[in-house]
Amino acid sequence: MPPPAAEEYSWHAQLFGDGVAAQRGALVLASYPLLLLLVILSAVVRYLWIALAMYCTLLFVLSCAARAFAAPPPADDAARAVSRGGLSSAAIQAVAPAFPYELGTGEPAQCAVCIEAMKAGEVARRLPACAHTFHLGCIDMWLDSHATCPVCRCHVVLLPHKGAKEPSEGPVEASEDPPLPPV
Repeated sequence: MPPPAAEEYSWHAQLFGDGVAAQRGALVLASYPLLLLLVILSAVVRYLWIALAMYCTLLFVLSCAARAFAAPPPADDAARAVSRGGLSSAAIQAVAPAFPYELGTGEPAQCAVCIEAMKAGEVARRLPACAHTFHLGCIDMWLDSHATCPVCRCHVVLLPHKGAKEPSEGPVEASEDPPLPPV
């Protein structure tokens, strides 16, 4: 009498043969390590996604906290311009007062900001440190966010030299050229 399991699956052996059934059993046994590897890989990928999500959340929370605890923006125009690296409108007027441009003997000056020639009667500003001349609106817009000349990058406001003594009464004589800013 054949064993009960063989009777139960006798149709399988007749259809496919005993060799195919043995190969199929070996294939199932060989796929277990592959399945285990896929399960481990999916766990690692899931861990990386969770770690990435936590990292992004932490960065978002820290950036919100930094903005919340940061110093409030300056309220007045002068402080806001200085915080951007520029000059206030009062400082611009004090450093380079506006004047009506007059044509000289040579060719007219060219505004380096808008690349247009200066015309007689236009309101202009001449920077005292380098004597470059610009249209009023052009240089005011530039000096609102920069404290240097747009052509030569020298400081518009002359900074006192280290170790220099305060001048006494009388006219100020410039003995040295101001230092050039880094490029």
